[in-house]
Amino acid sequence: MENKQKLAVSILNFLKETLSTLPADSAESLEVSMDCIRDVFGVNESDPQLQSNASLLDIFTAYSNANNSNNNTTTSETATKLSREQVEQELYSQIPPNLHGSFKQFVDIIEQKGAFNGQDYERVLRASKQKFAESKAVEIKEAAERVKVEGNNKLQSSDFQGALNCYNTAIAYDPTNAIYYANRAATYSSLGQFENAVQDSQESINKNPNYAKAYARLGSANLSLGKNQEAAEAFKKALELEPNNENYKTSLNHANSKSSSSPTTAASGLPDMGGLDFSNLGSLLENPMIKNFASSMMNNPEFKDMLESGGAADMAKQMMNNPDMMKMFSSMMKK
Repeated sequence: MENKQKLAVSILNFLKETLSTLPADSAESLEVSMDCIRDVFGVNESDPQLQSNASLLDIFTAYSNANNSNNNTTTSETATKLSREQVEQELYSQIPPNLHGSFKQFVDIIEQKGAFNGQDYERVLRASKQKFAESKAVEIKEAAERVKVEGNNKLQSSDFQGALNCYNTAIAYDPTNAIYYANRAATYSSLGQFENAVQDSQESINKNPNYAKAYARLGSANLSLGKNQEAAEAFKKALELEPNNENYKTSLNHANSKSSSSPTTAASGLPDMGGLDFSNLGSLLENPMIKNFASSMMNNPEFKDMLESGGAADMAKQMMNNPDMMKMFSSMMKK
């Protein structure tokens, strides 16, 4: 019954995404149908336990692509087919090292029983890994949590690449956990890879639509990309889920302010730093964009002269009104 409920939730999620594209009358009729699906299957699409790893559209697309690939020539299939060693390497990367021996024994047993005779070894191996992972679900999830904690520590100490590696591993072990994607989104933002941060934030929301921090990560990344309206919408959703979170209130006000302001920092030639997380000063100072900006300014003779010749307010006015200075800042950020 659980699989049917998951399918029902996948259908509801797809229909919900479609609602905004329909006329009012059609949308109302569709909502009635969605209520019927909820009642018949006893499900709620916000239940994180009933979320699938991929959306219904993704599953359909993958199925269509698989069917289309069957029409290719045998030569083309052979050219793109993974070797057994490559498949095993991929599957072992999704299993904690302490369970590699057990998985090998599992595969050896089914091979001795003739499971590979005349069969597609990739299909058999992937099915075997799935069965093994189900039997070792507790151990695998515990291993994923340990790696996640290690990633958190590395992120806190500004070892962003190390944190990224940890979160990649945690997701490989347990791709259903929304927290792992949200944490990796924060890491991508710290590395200045904001598009990747947006993708991971969206994936975290797909895994758990009620996870406020995922919306906050999405808002921060969009703000850094200059997508102020999208950022405001994300922060608004985060605040709806956690109404007493002061950080979300501040972020929403900031995003709204940037959306309503006419001149943008991007238009002025200055970097948009609105999406940076100022709650962790250590991580902020290690951010590649901040380090590059600060280093460039302090080593620029024109900037030093300005510091020595006047107050901060006058200096700011001069910079904003001086095209040469704006060009200088723009060039510094491209180095």
